Amino acid sequence: MTAATNTSETATRFAQSIATLPPLPATAQQILTCFGDEFIDADKVTEVVEGDPGICAKLLGLANSAYFGLAEPVNSIGEAISRVLGVDTVRSLVLAMAIQQSFNNKGCPSFKTDRFWMQSLLSAECCKKIAAADEAADDAVRDLAYSAGLCHNLGLMALVHMEPARVNNVLAAHQQQSRPEALSGLFLAEFATDHKIMTAELARVWSLPQPMLAAYQYRAFPQSHCEERLGVVVAAGVAAVENTEAPQDQQLSLNSWAVMLGLDGDDLQAMAELSERQKERVQSLASNMTR
Repeated sequence: MTAATNTSETATRFAQSIATLPPLPATAQQILTCFGDEFIDADKVTEVVEGDPGICAKLLGLANSAYFGLAEPVNSIGEAISRVLGVDTVRSLVLAMAIQQSFNNKGCPSFKTDRFWMQSLLSAECCKKIAAADEAADDAVRDLAYSAGLCHNLGLMALVHMEPARVNNVLAAHQQQSRPEALSGLFLAEFATDHKIMTAELARVWSLPQPMLAAYQYRAFPQSHCEERLGVVVAAGVAAVENTEAPQDQQLSLNSWAVMLGLDGDDLQAMAELSERQKERVQSLASNMTR
């Protein structure tokens, strides 16, 4: 079975038929090479970031934001990485920022970019915690958990870019409901594909790291794929974050994922809850993503 069939022939035809679907940005391509290098250091990441003035400015703004409260300002990307943000956080944010630059969401007022990145960052934080607690997770799962959570919904951004008016109607309809999982049904009715399938399709077309592709395929078609460890981590993390905003009687059960991960369902949900200080950090990150 080919990768295209794995993600859905419908989604493949849809993606290929839209001439405006952008290629993976050069900056994103360069940062992806960092994921496969276990010995990557701040100098290499700095070199990549400095090649993109827009992203460079965003990261410097973040490092100098009130949240971090530095006594002395950070004046270079190298300093921002070594003193404040860290290599892993920066390479994940650079990947997401570079991808965002390729998409236009101006024709879809129901798509809120700041909310999109807030949810993506919360999912990334939760996935990282789950992977750390999962005793069966290997280094690849732990290394990619944050990035996989951060990019888990890129298919939604792609759909907004390709069909803004129709997606706007779907999102407006979804806002009238309180069930996060209803979004897939609305997309399937309108497009015969959804944001999860399109995320897997983008991962395939853009050659994202294989574990991320497999994770998104698992999330799109959990009944059709063998258990994929990173996919379980992402599915559980995203659901736990969605539950934090849903009424209690509408929250998704995390028990099936908890069993797969050897964890307790309540513990999984707790990983999605952040302190006020942590929420402030995530909000600061999200604000810099949308500027």
